[in-house]
Amino acid sequence: MGDAAIQARFLEKICQSQTFSGSAIYQSYLTFLVEASAREADLKETTIAMDFFGKDKNFNPAVDAIVRSHTYYLRKKLEVYYLRDGRNDLYRFQIPKGQYRVTFEAVSPGDIASSVSGLLPFAANTRLLGAIGAAAVLACLFLGFYSYRLYKEVGEFRKIDASDPVWGDYLRSSLPIMIAVGDHFFFRESLPSNHEGMLALRDGTINSTEDMDAYKALHPESDIYPSPEPYFPYHSIWSLPPVLEMLNGAHQKPVLRKSSTLSPQILSEYNIIFVGSIKTLYILQHTMMISSMEFDISPHVIRSYSGSDSANVRSFETSTHSTGQNDDLVLALKLPGPANNAIFIIASYHSLGAPKIANYLCNPETLAELEGKFREKYGRVPRYFEMLFRVTGIDKTAYEAELVIFNEIKKDAGEGK
Repeated sequence: MGDAAIQARFLEKICQSQTFSGSAIYQSYLTFLVEASAREADLKETTIAMDFFGKDKNFNPAVDAIVRSHTYYLRKKLEVYYLRDGRNDLYRFQIPKGQYRVTFEAVSPGDIASSVSGLLPFAANTRLLGAIGAAAVLACLFLGFYSYRLYKEVGEFRKIDASDPVWGDYLRSSLPIMIAVGDHFFFRESLPSNHEGMLALRDGTINSTEDMDAYKALHPESDIYPSPEPYFPYHSIWSLPPVLEMLNGAHQKPVLRKSSTLSPQILSEYNIIFVGSIKTLYILQHTMMISSMEFDISPHVIRSYSGSDSANVRSFETSTHSTGQNDDLVLALKLPGPANNAIFIIASYHSLGAPKIANYLCNPETLAELEGKFREKYGRVPRYFEMLFRVTGIDKTAYEAELVIFNEIKKDAGEGK
């Protein structure tokens, strides 16, 4: 490590740069890692999670990737900084891949000069130099042709502009992005002693550990407990491709997590996108308190309240799923998170709706139509909003989506309906 005073000066320069000045979490995290590295502290994933991110001793890195994801984005921010504001810095901080210890090294012009001088004896052989020159020309031609093909292929992908008012919080995200994939609550029941294995069960009225505890209170003879294995319904899996394609087009690498594992703390550490069944919202349903809409699991009813008068309510209902003609209700809400982050929910009752609306929102053409409706109503596209769609189709194939409700959500709207 370099001299402490020099290191502190360059660390301050980085934190005040344009790249880092708007992100307090990454300023603090870089400072934490630099100071811990300077005193040669034991920088492991679990110790960082507890010492910096406030996790407890039950932290499980296999379930919670907060340390790895923040470190990944911190490396990216440092790369951007040294390409822009810090391109002339004489010292550089680096976090080698697979490590959390920060190195601080001088960028010596002498190193560059020595590497160039090492080529001089080799360059004296003019015939070899000519062969290298010819090979370089061929390589450039090949790379040019390959780049042109790649450019054409990339151009065929549907891209949404990073400044888009609906998705900009994610496409320009300085926070890590999490996709919360809705997983159904399954539980297990012990089989008789003469049978091997376990039986995984699903009950549509038991959608959380709280529901299961209430069931066991009524049926104390039952020997059931939550299944450790996740089960993802159709609407979760088939909603993922358009969302992943959109984020990939902006070079964003999201973290995927089961919705059942989300904790209150995680809600402030990521920009979150949920896709899946309304039944699998779990803790995310509490973020909807700011919305004017609420839902029931059984029957499948969504209510929308207007103003402060609870009597002024519109109700929408859908039947259970069938293999024939179906309709589905889909909630699409962009909500303010607890730390000025964003929480986007795309949730439906059946497997028909969520994938259809995920495609609708990630397609530049249909997204432009939606934004036009918001501008016609409000003169702009609100940062936060609530929408209700009715999707019709046959079995799991949707063929029509109707926008039933679309309203602005104001961040300071409170929890009243």
